[in-house]
Amino acid sequence: MLQYIVSGNDVQEIIKTATRALDNGCRWIRLDLRELPQAEIEALVKSLQERCNDLEAFLSLENDVENTAEMKVNGVHLGIDSKISAVDARKRLGEEPFIGITVVDAAEVPFIPRNAIDYVAVSSDNIEVCSKVVQQMNATGLEEPVIALYSHAIPLPTFMSIGINGIAVHHSDTSTSMLPRLINELNAFAEKRLSTL
Repeated sequence: MLQYIVSGNDVQEIIKTATRALDNGCRWIRLDLRELPQAEIEALVKSLQERCNDLEAFLSLENDVENTAEMKVNGVHLGIDSKISAVDARKRLGEEPFIGITVVDAAEVPFIPRNAIDYVAVSSDNIEVCSKVVQQMNATGLEEPVIALYSHAIPLPTFMSIGINGIAVHHSDTSTSMLPRLINELNAFAEKRLSTL
């Protein structure tokens, strides 16, 4: 699982960056559009929805439950600055759209609303912090996938070996040309993990 996070205030640049990511094999675009006015958000999302649908790719919006609901986007990601809780987001969206939440560290895990979310994202790229979140998820009995911010500081197989299920990378830290390599490494690691089960 690889989430490619795209943000900014230039609609055409956001579309171009997201489209390049999709063309390079990414199948999950996470848009942070807080800098854009509503009219531009609607046009941008409609443009990318069509491309994502053609490729069977996921599209999610950062902290934007209303547009997720109104525009029937695949899902929403609730960051640490979200003004709505995961429970309230689930009530607004219903069962189908997926909801992800950000946690900062393992201390937040016991308070994760079990029936409201579909995945957990760790906002840190520190391998020890991420490992503790995974351990706490297991200890708490939470089975939702865990993804973590990846900054290329350590080899991806080493990072994945702590038990996370995927990574999130921001477009400003990872060029779209790097995505095929990351995707291949993720796929190879997933196949290796499955072969040992």
